Amino acid sequence: MKVILTQDVEKLGHALDVVEVADGFARNYLMPRSLAMAATKSSMANLDNLKRHDERRQAKLRVAAQAEVDKIGDKVLEFADANVGAGGRLYGSFGNADIAERLKSQFDVEIDRRNVLIAEPIRAEGFYTVPLKLHRDITVDLKIKVGNPAPEAAPAAPQAETAQTETVQAEAVA
Repeated sequence: MKVILTQDVEKLGHALDVVEVADGFARNYLMPRSLAMAATKSSMANLDNLKRHDERRQAKLRVAAQAEVDKIGDKVLEFADANVGAGGRLYGSFGNADIAERLKSQFDVEIDRRNVLIAEPIRAEGFYTVPLKLHRDITVDLKIKVGNPAPEAAPAAPQAETAQTETVQAEAVA
């Protein structure tokens, strides 16, 4: 069955795309949730007009999303008040809703929690990078600092090589 998507559907298409889907998927999932409408002759004729309106709307949304990217920049979102237990584990966790709320309070950037693309909640202190989907075309990586972790130390491998070199030199002298 051919349908016209009314909203972006992940792994299927963007709004106002004409896609071919199974009849049951269209009738039982897409149409009841207002994610699509049937591609009839009249809706196909009206599609060009809808696309022009959508392009203008998306351009405005893209500009607004770019302004939010500029607000965030390379700043670090801090959760310094996190309750950290032994071994760097948190008492509780920080999820996408917490990150969206903290973005609003620290950077005055309002974002829907569903646009914070975090796989699983943060449960340990440290530095994290979380992608934010601000627009269908704009995704930005947000740096997050949880707790008061020690700064990232230099790799231990060069120190081990230095110790081995000193040992070899000591054996050569003896």
